[in-house]
Amino acid sequence: MKMNNNPINWFPGHMAKALREIQEKIQLVDLIIELVDARAINSTSNPLLKDIIKNKMSLKVVSKIDLADEEITLQWQKYFKENQIDAVFVNLNNKTSVNTINNKIKEYAKKLQEKDVKRGLKPRNLRVMVTGIPNVGKSTFINSLAKKRSAGVGNKPGFTKAQQWIHTKDYDLLDTPGVLWPNLSNNDAGIKLALIGCVKSEILPNMELAKYAIEFLDANYPNLLYNKYMLNYEKDFSKFLEKYAIKMGHLFKKQELDYERSCNQILNDLKNGLLGKVSWERVNNG
Repeated sequence: MKMNNNPINWFPGHMAKALREIQEKIQLVDLIIELVDARAINSTSNPLLKDIIKNKMSLKVVSKIDLADEEITLQWQKYFKENQIDAVFVNLNNKTSVNTINNKIKEYAKKLQEKDVKRGLKPRNLRVMVTGIPNVGKSTFINSLAKKRSAGVGNKPGFTKAQQWIHTKDYDLLDTPGVLWPNLSNNDAGIKLALIGCVKSEILPNMELAKYAIEFLDANYPNLLYNKYMLNYEKDFSKFLEKYAIKMGHLFKKQELDYERSCNQILNDLKNGLLGKVSWERVNNG
């Protein structure tokens, strides 16, 4: 389902600046790590990075697997393996996942050091640039690896505003602000980014966004709505929203139903995984 054909624009000035800085600093690093969200892997992969990375070593860190459909995640893992894309699938709040990432980076560091020794150079720390669009978990990722609160953490897009180096024993991390591309020409991608909290929700009409989400859930996860709200969806969004607003007591002072409040609640429940594990993209059809 598409809401309209207009590109979604959300490219503040600090993002344009951050993109320029990434381009400038790319020659200083050995490895590029891009964080993406397991619930929408295609939509959270920044197409601008492909041209910037070029021949640099790169690793995808697929975060928030605890919020994604496990079966769909397994399909993505198979896809990456078959296409020889180096990737790790993680829950950044899980110590085992953090250790997996750490060991993976150390593998890259070992390769670099062996190369330096062969060239007669003194081994040095691997320099790693951490990239990703807003709110995919970069700051949590940095803090987990550094084992200290080196980067600020905020559950909203556009939290990190400047680059910063974080030093560890085995490698140095360059944290970068979240960068989107100027026009999300595929409107479905913009919708998915809004649903998982990677773009500000106010750039899209919440009523239409909630309608998209409810219809997607009905088609792909028909039991989640009833299990959470004890309401059946009968192929009519307006009726469902009315029943939901009444059930939740979302009323204005004049006893009129507050549909905006209802939509916000549904969208927040989805974003925070309260309805269950949902993946918004499949391997074959995005």
